[in-house]
Amino acid sequence: MHIAVSWDISASGERWTEIDNQLKAPLTQYSWVKPLETFYIIKIGSEAERKNIKDALVQVATEVAETVHFLVTPAMIGGKYDGYLPKDTWPLINKRTIDD
Repeated sequence: MHIAVSWDISASGERWTEIDNQLKAPLTQYSWVKPLETFYIIKIGSEAERKNIKDALVQVATEVAETVHFLVTPAMIGGKYDGYLPKDTWPLINKRTIDD
């Protein structure tokens, strides 16, 4: 099972990096891949884990002064992503999606 998460941050420079790191922090305990600048595919084991990630992102978004928007997909099983990415990215994506 996996989810995809993406966000936009209204800050720039060092402050953008600080907020981005705060948003990434809840993901560290999961297996994830980042094929685009703020797009993550995260392997999860349950709907409860999806909720925990979403709740942690809400906390960051509501605590910083800057505007933070994010999107969390529904939990998904299987599937195959398509697009134009470096070849070495596809096995990393598949490890989190096809191996559900």
